[in-house]
Amino acid sequence: MANVPPVPALAHFIKPTVDTLFHIDYTWWEKQGLDLNVQLMAHLPAELREVYAGQRVKEKIDLVDWDTGEVKQVEGLQYLIATRCNEDPDYVLNAPTLLETIFRVFLSNGNRPLSARQLAARVGQPAERILGVLSGRRVSKGLRPHRAG
Repeated sequence: MANVPPVPALAHFIKPTVDTLFHIDYTWWEKQGLDLNVQLMAHLPAELREVYAGQRVKEKIDLVDWDTGEVKQVEGLQYLIATRCNEDPDYVLNAPTLLETIFRVFLSNGNRPLSARQLAARVGQPAERILGVLSGRRVSKGLRPHRAG
């Protein structure tokens, strides 16, 4: 039996599994009237906060995904975190909560979609626990299932 992709309009009725891909939905931040850059500054390590002080926050920079060759335009803080924090395991693992840890994984990997199973391997927590954080009734930090396309 072939798997039929879900109709996008009905996707919110489908219960995520440990293999469902998630990402940070940046449009969620806009819809909530929240400033993502305030959150990003809070997640910037102290030494990078000093480097970034006084820079233009909204300036777009090309971020290259070296695995896929995809180039996307991101704001300066997103670029800084994705390029300077992606190799530092302490950046992710020193977050105060599991939600913050998951958020930092996506920030540092350039927001490449990952499943709860993949996140579990990175953060050392059970996939089911991560799925519980990601699939609650309330969306937190824009962490949502990834919809291809």
